[in-house]
Amino acid sequence: MKNKQMIFRGASMMILAMLWLLPVSLMAQQQNNETKAERKERQKSEQNQRYLKARQAILDSAFVVRAESLQFRDGVMYLPVQSSINFLKVTGKEAVMQISSDFLRTASPNNLGGITLKGDMVNLKINDNTKKKRLFVTFTLTGAIGTARIAISLNGDDLAVIDVDGMYSGRAFVMRGPVKLPQEVQVYEGAEF
Repeated sequence: MKNKQMIFRGASMMILAMLWLLPVSLMAQQQNNETKAERKERQKSEQNQRYLKARQAILDSAFVVRAESLQFRDGVMYLPVQSSINFLKVTGKEAVMQISSDFLRTASPNNLGGITLKGDMVNLKINDNTKKKRLFVTFTLTGAIGTARIAISLNGDDLAVIDVDGMYSGRAFVMRGPVKLPQEVQVYEGAEF
């Protein structure tokens, strides 16, 4: 009797495993059966959807760009950074721009190894070319520690390029990262002294 129960349990487990793996297998077969042209068209469609979502988030003034890399003035290469503490967040008319480093946490104004500039956006300008899928937004951000001009470029995808210039010092740095809705990502905002 125990052998029959063990055989039945083993068979039941195999059937459940097959039912669980079947959708994954069918999906893989479907993608493998795609022609090169079909795959290219699917990828183009997905890219367009990401662009439209990012564009709308920027136009709605409700977005976060978590920087995947930073390039400082006269820098040749982009440096990878921790995206949860390096970001631009816009909510309504308020914006927060922050750059930080895990290595300098204690010796910084924001207690995260960098600076946090928080304030209202002024002089907002939007250049939206829907035909060429290009969005260019500029504004000035003034906070307790200074003022920066911020320019956001979006070109046919959800990857934003953000140029941050000091009002008197010229180009400070460039950050790159995908545009996300605020509820989709988490960021750690430091203190603005």
